[in-house]
Amino acid sequence: MKQFERRIGNPMDDDTGAQKLHVLWIDWTNHIVSFHEELGYERLEFATRKDKMEYVFQKGASGFRIQ
Repeated sequence: MKQFERRIGNPMDDDTGAQKLHVLWIDWTNHIVSFHEELGYERLEFATRKDKMEYVFQKGASGFRIQ
């Protein structure tokens, strides 16, 4: 089973130069996209929130359930 990667920022860092990760989890077998980590789902990372939401809408239009 695939382990999820967690990225934890250094508490000493401020937000200067830091990039926020935009993450989804997807279950290809049951056609589910999740905004929350789910055991057995594949983790997907996006550079921007816009990219993430476009992907969600694309999958929703293709019959995936969103949770």
